[in-house]
Amino acid sequence: MIAAAGEAASDMRSDIQAWVRGLRRSRLDVALGASVFLFVLIIFLISRVHQLADSNYSMLLSQSLIHHRSFTLDRYNIPRLRPTQQLFHVSNGSLYQLELVDNHIYYFWPPGTSVLSVPFVALMNASGVSAANADGSYNPDGEVIIQARLAAILMAALASLFYFTSRLLLPPGWSLLLSLGTALGTQIWSTASRALWSDTWGIFLLGFVVLSLVAQELGIYRLRPALLATLLAWTYFVRPTFALPIVAITIYIVMYHRRLFIPYATVGAAWFSAFAVYSWYHFSQVLPNYYFVYQHFGSTPLWLALLGNLISPSRGLLVFVPVLFFVSYLLLRYRAALPLRRLVVFSLVIVSIHLIVVSSHSPWYGGHCYGPRYSTGIVPWFYLLAVSGLQARRRSANEQTSRWRSVRRQLEASIGALLLILSVTINALGATSHATWLWNSRPVNVDQEPDRVWDWKHPQFLATWNH
Repeated sequence: MIAAAGEAASDMRSDIQAWVRGLRRSRLDVALGASVFLFVLIIFLISRVHQLADSNYSMLLSQSLIHHRSFTLDRYNIPRLRPTQQLFHVSNGSLYQLELVDNHIYYFWPPGTSVLSVPFVALMNASGVSAANADGSYNPDGEVIIQARLAAILMAALASLFYFTSRLLLPPGWSLLLSLGTALGTQIWSTASRALWSDTWGIFLLGFVVLSLVAQELGIYRLRPALLATLLAWTYFVRPTFALPIVAITIYIVMYHRRLFIPYATVGAAWFSAFAVYSWYHFSQVLPNYYFVYQHFGSTPLWLALLGNLISPSRGLLVFVPVLFFVSYLLLRYRAALPLRRLVVFSLVIVSIHLIVVSSHSPWYGGHCYGPRYSTGIVPWFYLLAVSGLQARRRSANEQTSRWRSVRRQLEASIGALLLILSVTINALGATSHATWLWNSRPVNVDQEPDRVWDWKHPQFLATWNH
């Protein structure tokens, strides 16, 4: 009996010690996750370039929802210009962001961004910052301030989400490196944090989806089908290209978590029904006009547009985020040790189909933007692939290695670090140098001369020095 009591006491001490270690680790992770958020937020806020283009008037719509409970902008003092027929809508003159429907003015781009931004816009309005002047006219300066701050906060929060995602597999140091590297070395810094592009809210929501999927695969979290369906539905409401991961994840649910499908599909169908009702009420059709944009195929051959989205000097994904070469290497070299194999396969499929879809769209190069804007929506999947590849490399390090293998691994690390530094530098230029943004219109508007995106003598990322 005494021995049993002693054994029980020993077990209790072990449990308490494990609990204390877990508590310390969780506190450390919370502190490091918060540090990632604050560090990245400061960088995003002080970066000077703000790329308002398609997102103009989106915060004015948020204010219309707050103050007038209306999706129209009729209550504001917006000049009524001559209706102009665009490809998929009738715009208010040259203000292509505004759509005229039955003598009402609507924001043409998807409404999801404006709806999700309502709480922040209300807070900014209360502090004296508004997208409308006192006379009801549009205030572009207020719009810039609201968008810049909210985009920076969302993308800093996404970087923190990335940290917690990688901590499910990797130690704190590697998690810090990956989360900061992804936030600063991809379109998150050079595009999504510069203004409320429709991808900004989309990848923020997708960050939660990726975190939940990884935790589910590792057996430390049970998917909440209603929450998952809600997150995915709202990614679609902010940008229709997020239909691709919705389809892929639905297939994933059917294949591996069939018991969750009915509640998942029911909640998803409810959200999409509500969206269809909104669209029918305002536009007398099941979906708003913007959702038909991706049915317009460009005249550029698909193979050429796809090549341009990958390697052209001013829009190529691999040019602006060269660290992806290293991620690809990790996935191939250490494929036998990859964790999260099912998610890796689904991620690769989503990335591939996304690139094909945006390459078939016109214009394939994304108009006025910095670098590969059209691939911003797949950054969370790149992060998942990077986490899996790096963990596979760490697993293989536990095997007995020769001196040559040790040298090779040091060389790998050096090349990976170099490519990451190059990625951060290129995306920093897009966020801090106005010359890179002006490249879109100088010396010739890129929409009038799209071949500029192939010019290696004057690539966009070198516009600061290459006049």
